[in-house]
Amino acid sequence: MSFNFKDLDLSDVDADGGPTSNRIGVGTHEVTISDAEVRQCANPKHYMVRVNFHDKDEKTIRNDFNVVNSTKKAVEIGQAQLKALLQASRHPNPDKPDDVASLKGLKVQIKVELGKPRDDGNTWPEIKSYMPVGSDINDEIPF
Repeated sequence: MSFNFKDLDLSDVDADGGPTSNRIGVGTHEVTISDAEVRQCANPKHYMVRVNFHDKDEKTIRNDFNVVNSTKKAVEIGQAQLKALLQASRHPNPDKPDDVASLKGLKVQIKVELGKPRDDGNTWPEIKSYMPVGSDINDEIPF
């Protein structure tokens, strides 16, 4: 069977308002790390740490940290951001975290802002800084 968009008929279909966004929006949020894993990138020589966060309403956001990459600047940024997260979340050993599973369950405050427009013109919320839970906005650990 083939499909031709020109033949699409939606005249008997009710419009849906779209999915309710489950993504954490702009602002400061207290979150918990729900999952963390090391992932191989498309380039098999590159690796990142992917961290998923959720808030009390189960809204989510994630951040990827470059830890092995042929671009030195990408590694510097990724490792600095990861260390900021580890320090703000009071990880027991932010210099040598040892096991990626040790991140799961840590709590931290995040400051979320809209990122730069992408190629398609859309902007998405991105984590811009980390703060220990209970700190005020002036205590943020930016990256």
